Amino acid sequence: MDIHQIQYLITIVDNGFNLTKSAHILNVSQPALSKFIGELEDTEQIQVFIRNKGRITGLTPVGEDLIKHGRQVAREYDDMMVSLRDHATVKRGTVRIGIAPVIISTVFNRAIPKFIQDNPDIDLKIVEKGAYELQKMLLLQEIDLAVLVSPATFPSIKEHIIYRNNVAVWFNRNHRFHKMDGAIPLKEIGKERIVTLDDSFMVTFQTKNRFAQQNIQPNIFFQTTSWDLVLNMCQEMNVVGIIAAPIGNNYAGTNIEHRDFDPVFPWNISLCTLGDIYHNTWVQYTQKWICDYFKSINSTDQTL
Repeated sequence: MDIHQIQYLITIVDNGFNLTKSAHILNVSQPALSKFIGELEDTEQIQVFIRNKGRITGLTPVGEDLIKHGRQVAREYDDMMVSLRDHATVKRGTVRIGIAPVIISTVFNRAIPKFIQDNPDIDLKIVEKGAYELQKMLLLQEIDLAVLVSPATFPSIKEHIIYRNNVAVWFNRNHRFHKMDGAIPLKEIGKERIVTLDDSFMVTFQTKNRFAQQNIQPNIFFQTTSWDLVLNMCQEMNVVGIIAAPIGNNYAGTNIEHRDFDPVFPWNISLCTLGDIYHNTWVQYTQKWICDYFKSINSTDQTL
């Protein structure tokens, strides 16, 4: 009996002895699966399954023992294959990671040079795209990791938050918000002419959702892919901008300020992977390095 036969038997048991469903999962026809069971029992001279009126309804004692040991063999086989793949990895590994341009310049501007210096044997391939495009690429396994504004919109994407901050409303010092104390209420922001990033950015999607949930019709009169254009317009015009607070650290303008939303609008960055897909050693290492890096950064910030 080989590993594939064992896996066939385990699949049948795990699917409640439903041969139609099991055949679909195994990508074989139901007659072929029934023939496999009959030939196996004849060859090994054992009865694996209990039958009632021609239908499989359970396991015989011999079958229960076979499945018990078969599961152990299947686990050991999987472990062996993982180990083989890891050892087969060449010394120089390649990791494909997708990061939105705004996140690169704001959150990863020091992390990427540090990673390259620490890990010269890993070829880091950076893909700069918007959040929706990166999620699609992750689902299609065109990239290994993605750095996204949380939450992701596909349930099969697993997230680990590595950075926390807030989205802010930006304006110049002649704007009426300058004279207001504290955070700016969402309903007040909705009364203003708004400039923000285009719809390929997760922040814009989340912003529009927040207004919709409060039945507010915002006047979003201009959208762009350029965060610095958003801030330039806020500085020169009587408008408000909506972008993440940390982005302003890269801006040289002086006649501009920002406040939090009321209620608070979080801007959390997640390192994302696709479900339970197996990743080679280099990808696993890169994932851990990034998580550890931001954990250390966050710990340092809290002690300052």
